[in-house]
Amino acid sequence: MIHLPKIPPRKSKIVVNRGRNEEESRFVAKLKFEDRELHFEMCLTAEEADVYQNARTSYEKVKAIHSDREVLRHWNEQKFISLHEHFGEQIRRYCGLAKYDPRAKKKAEEYCELQIQFAPVAKRSFKNDPFSKGLPEHTGYRCLIELMLEDGRFGEALYLARLAREEGWKGPWKEIVERIRRVESIDPGSRGERF
Repeated sequence: MIHLPKIPPRKSKIVVNRGRNEEESRFVAKLKFEDRELHFEMCLTAEEADVYQNARTSYEKVKAIHSDREVLRHWNEQKFISLHEHFGEQIRRYCGLAKYDPRAKKKAEEYCELQIQFAPVAKRSFKNDPFSKGLPEHTGYRCLIELMLEDGRFGEALYLARLAREEGWKGPWKEIVERIRRVESIDPGSRGERF
């Protein structure tokens, strides 16, 4: 019998395109993440690059004084977890104002979509962090679903709730799916209720 090397599974490639050509000047860095299954690229604003760089600097400082592999793995994963949490902070900031300010609603939607696009990297980091207790709630999915329901976009909201549940993010996704179906079946033209 011939022993052939295993053919690696096809690597997913995700490139997050942000902004139009006239907005490209606000991006100062490019984040690249790669492992056996994923190649991910995303441009970062100065604020996002600072968040990543601060986490990276913290990792380097810890690396210089610690030899415990679990501690080092934790701080290494914080580079990506800190970006996920930064996006969540921005979502909470703008989502609270979205009802009153259309610009805040647009920013909230942008950050929600960004955090959702970043989910494959964040998911890996939470799973690789030895001190993490699984995936947390995902602010981007939750807020974007609420915004879609307010706009009567039930199909898209239902898709996102199912996706968040399949990906394993903590939250009452089953109940949210049931509530979306119930609201949609009662009044398909209604504005959604907040969850």
